[in-house]
Amino acid sequence: MKVPFLFLTLILNCYQVCTIKAEASDNSAPAVENRPPNILFILADDHRWDLLSRNSSQVQTPNLDALADEGVVFENAFVTTPICASSRISILTGLTERTHDFTFGRPATGEEESFNVYPALLKRAGYTTGFVGKYEIKLSGEDNERFDYFKPLLQAKNNEWKGEQIPQTHYIRNLASEFINRASEGDKPWALAVNFWNPHAHDMDKEDQFHYPPEFDSMYVNVNITKANVSDDKVFEALPDFLKTSMGRLRWEYRFANEEMYQRIVKRHYRAISSVDDAVGSLNRLLKSLDLDDNTIIIYTGDNGYALNERQLAGKWFGWEEDLRVPLIIKDPRNPLHKEINKFALNIDIAPTILDFAGIPIPATYQGSSLIPLIGAEDVDEWRDEFFFEHMYQPKRAPIPPMYGLRTEHWKFVNFYKNDYMQLYDLEADPLETTNLAYEEKYRYLTGRLLEQAKAYIEEYEDARSEEVKSRKSFENAHPSN
Repeated sequence: MKVPFLFLTLILNCYQVCTIKAEASDNSAPAVENRPPNILFILADDHRWDLLSRNSSQVQTPNLDALADEGVVFENAFVTTPICASSRISILTGLTERTHDFTFGRPATGEEESFNVYPALLKRAGYTTGFVGKYEIKLSGEDNERFDYFKPLLQAKNNEWKGEQIPQTHYIRNLASEFINRASEGDKPWALAVNFWNPHAHDMDKEDQFHYPPEFDSMYVNVNITKANVSDDKVFEALPDFLKTSMGRLRWEYRFANEEMYQRIVKRHYRAISSVDDAVGSLNRLLKSLDLDDNTIIIYTGDNGYALNERQLAGKWFGWEEDLRVPLIIKDPRNPLHKEINKFALNIDIAPTILDFAGIPIPATYQGSSLIPLIGAEDVDEWRDEFFFEHMYQPKRAPIPPMYGLRTEHWKFVNFYKNDYMQLYDLEADPLETTNLAYEEKYRYLTGRLLEQAKAYIEEYEDARSEEVKSRKSFENAHPSN
């Protein structure tokens, strides 16, 4: 079935290319003005939802706040897998980890999935496409099938730019600016993905952890960082042993183990976020200087959340809000409005939304949905009121327990199935997720029902795998017994 699928998709995309080229070939000025929008997608690494100055009295992100003031803010945006590699593939493919089956140590995403990543569809439809920054994923096929301009980077403190070593965040900004300047000289719409490494920690540097351009050294110096939520000793002691000895705790030892360390490391994390914010402002100013800001959509989000001493843990990987929840801002200058949306938005919604903005058909295989109906309507009758999330990565070198779960507007269910441990939280009464109800008699039925619903998602998402992915030996967690 693979060949007919690819052939049919190619025909649809050829039709789209012809349509865009026909519009571009019109010699009248309105045809140029009415061409599809440019799309600037900006992704930060480990930027959780509440670390914007619009949500925090301590973090300074004036450029992202300005973007939010001019655009649409999704207050309940989440990732379906809280780790960078899987989340980034989900962003590109519109598929959950359970379906695309990619994380660290796994084979490249299948041919069908790779053929349908949104940059490839944009490129085949006549867009000039680019990528700069953190990649660290594997797709089938050649990169030039997806990107006209491709600058993947390993994490570094500095990179060489025109013979000079400059901070990596500035380097990524410069590469993005280079693409925008070049693409703006052409007659085609363009789409650029800018993937910052910041504010991801430099995991091998256990002393400083976070790095940023030197001009940010003075930020937060005189700030006393607020104590993290649910970070008392009793909260940690209540955790099961497998979480107490997990990678989240191992990294806590050299990030937050005492007050002095906590203050120093969190400030470095905040500076890394502010450096990304500064780069966003620079790119926005460039768009304005090139008269592109009236037809360039900007999307900003993070690839997963990040624990900063909550439960005396560090990192992501788990099912708590600090792990799953991310900022999501969309500015469409063609329809300027400020709006705050509380419906669930997911990382798998990014690809269909970008294609929808570009007027390109959304593949039926995508599991996410375009967010445009939420942006434009006062109310949307049909929208998700729950979502499935999971973390399938089981490294030999680090104790990271796999899990899956289900979040509704009221409840959070998490199953650490390899460790025979479940969690149930009443999010309305207990938004900080402090009291696990899973083993209380009163909630036994609800816990069982949410477990069955989560298992139904697993079955649905595994059935949606392409034949190529189904044929692979997958993780030993397809159908947990509990």
